[in-house]
Amino acid sequence: MTTRPIELSVHNALVLATAPLLMIVPYLLTFSPGIGFLTFFLGASLMGVSLAGSSPARPLSLTAQSGFDWALGIAIFAIGILSGLSGQDPMTTIFLVGFGAAHLALTVSTRYSARGA
Repeated sequence: MTTRPIELSVHNALVLATAPLLMIVPYLLTFSPGIGFLTFFLGASLMGVSLAGSSPARPLSLTAQSGFDWALGIAIFAIGILSGLSGQDPMTTIFLVGFGAAHLALTVSTRYSARGA
């Protein structure tokens, strides 16, 4: 049995610190408008899930938060791969695949359990 070393509160803090990068960097690196809009939406979604997960009222269950984290990480990674296959700028592919892979690695390492458990 393996333990997951990162607590959910640390996971949420890291996502809140890095999700704005997903919203801003595509415009700084001049990605195509469609990919820029999509990444902005995914960054806002990541922030929303993270904020809901760190709220004391807990509007999202732990299972739902885990599912959303997995889905968003896979979506970001897949969009990066698809942008590379469609002939977009290589920086687009590198950034999105790297960001998606980092988020998936964080999700795999996170212990989704109630506080104090």
